Amino acid sequence: MDGIRDNKSHSFGQAFVLGASVVLGFVFLYSASVHLSNPYSFLSHVYSYDVVSESLGIVVAAFLPSFQLVLGIAFLFFPSLRPFCFVAATVLLFAFVGFQLQAHLRGLNIACGCFSNSNENPITWFTIGRTAALSFVGILGCYQTWRNWESTTDVNLYAKVAS
Repeated sequence: MDGIRDNKSHSFGQAFVLGASVVLGFVFLYSASVHLSNPYSFLSHVYSYDVVSESLGIVVAAFLPSFQLVLGIAFLFFPSLRPFCFVAATVLLFAFVGFQLQAHLRGLNIACGCFSNSNENPITWFTIGRTAALSFVGILGCYQTWRNWESTTDVNLYAKVAS
């Protein structure tokens, strides 16, 4: 009976990892495409948060969309990299939550800059919650992928010892 429960749990974990990879992969690809389509608009969004210097803002605006693009592609097309993708995505999403939260609490009336080049999507509790929810998906993805990786490693080690 325990084997059946373990198989169902393992199947659910694999399904969750696949679904979360698709969701986060497309989120990062879409965000990257928006930012890469108008890098100057994204740079102005970076500056509007008022947390980085002018020179660091340029580095962030140049690096972040490319990193999001690579992360989205890796999520969708390189399953062996998913454990690392989930860690990177979770760290990135938590940083986004932190930046949005500090801007909102400071009373800055600025656009989120997440999925649009316009200034019409201000930071609200909804945008912060949306990013926090994606962070939670990342945490669960980390847990599931590392759990699956450990169980696969344990089985492989057991098979080597048993033979």
